[in-house]
Amino acid sequence: MPPRLIYSLLLFTALFVLLEVRPLFRARNFKELAVAGLIMALALAYGIDYMTESQLLPNPNLLITWFKPVSESFDKFFWVTG
Repeated sequence: MPPRLIYSLLLFTALFVLLEVRPLFRARNFKELAVAGLIMALALAYGIDYMTESQLLPNPNLLITWFKPVSESFDKFFWVTG
């Protein structure tokens, strides 16, 4: 495992806790705290999966590939000519 990636994951997790979790917990914004925690947990899971090269989690590019035709059809439908 690359040590730089481990250190960067630990650094960003510590920054997240210091800058986001503590103020949200003090303000009792538990819904925002849950959403932020879920996003951070997903980021850590994908970071660890990438670091260990285990490929247990689905590739996020797959969803982009699936929904690209839908996105292009929305762009064509809502095209505004100026």
